[in-house]
Amino acid sequence: MAGTKSTKIDHDIQRAISTITVRYPLIPTIVQQIHERGGQALLIGGAVRDIFLNVDIKDCDIEIHGLALAELEAVLRAHGPVDLVGKSYGVLRLHILDVDWSVPRSDSVGRKPEVALNPFLSIKEACARRDLTINAMAIDLITHQLIDPFNGLADLERAILRAPDIERFVEDPLRFFRVMQFVGRFTMYPDATLQARCMRMDIRGVSIERIAQEFEKLFLKSERPSLGIRWLKDIGRLAEILPELHATIGIPQDPQWHPEGDVFEHTMQSIDAAVRVDYKDSDRSLTLYYAALCHDLGKAVTTRLIDDRWRSLGHEDAGVPLAKQLLKRLTLKKDLIHDVCILVRYHMLPGQFVQQHASLAAYRRL
Repeated sequence: MAGTKSTKIDHDIQRAISTITVRYPLIPTIVQQIHERGGQALLIGGAVRDIFLNVDIKDCDIEIHGLALAELEAVLRAHGPVDLVGKSYGVLRLHILDVDWSVPRSDSVGRKPEVALNPFLSIKEACARRDLTINAMAIDLITHQLIDPFNGLADLERAILRAPDIERFVEDPLRFFRVMQFVGRFTMYPDATLQARCMRMDIRGVSIERIAQEFEKLFLKSERPSLGIRWLKDIGRLAEILPELHATIGIPQDPQWHPEGDVFEHTMQSIDAAVRVDYKDSDRSLTLYYAALCHDLGKAVTTRLIDDRWRSLGHEDAGVPLAKQLLKRLTLKKDLIHDVCILVRYHMLPGQFVQQHASLAAYRRL
């Protein structure tokens, strides 16, 4: 069995290397030149994870050990102009190649660490800086060997999210939101240690821009984004992050129309249904997905028992300010917030039009 598993790993790596070479034919030449100078080129991060998930590689990040940043820059410049925007962080990019080339860093601890480039940092230490073990794997681009110092592949197979260094994990509060979107994207869950830390770690100070990126990944890359939201609820952080949505927990609905349960459950099923619609346009897709998330927020303040039936009269109007409050914490896109609020305000009308056999003119006005 061990031999069969090893063979599959080798096969997956070779398949991925072939794909990368076709997509980026210049990479093997640059990697060979780095090797000849005494450097070691490693494919790192999400690309390695996605190889074993059999997911198309979107981002190609290559980390160079054993060469100073200036030496790496010299190799790259032989092939064209080099973008130095990320130079202070040890990241370079050839204008003609959509690939990040970097040298390892050994930053100081704390919220605002001092960046220290260290091309001679051990591979294990470099991997330990990463957020999760599934992202702490590397592939040597000369030998094509998997380097997995924290057993990330085993965690991937067991669907476990685990930090290679739990103390370093909690230093960056953004990693909390990465766990949330990984739960939704990969149907993976934190181990007991990471779960406990996520329940109590300080997540203040993360910018809206960074939070927006993680929520967009949750919705745009997940088949069941509800899993990430449910995880926030399960660890007791939903009220802190999305209080308007938390308020829908336990709000009853008429079982004739909503046999699935309360408003929160209805919303979770709605967002999972919404992501099955792909507009091939991320902004339009996000508008629909966030509208599904927000469409019934107003029920938390309008639901009443009327004539022995749960009714939520006017919830669409009441939901607009609540949707706006929620979305202002998730995005800076004013047009997106505007469009979602329109959908929240009018989301009941299409169903009413069908019941009333409305004319095409009514739909056009809507």
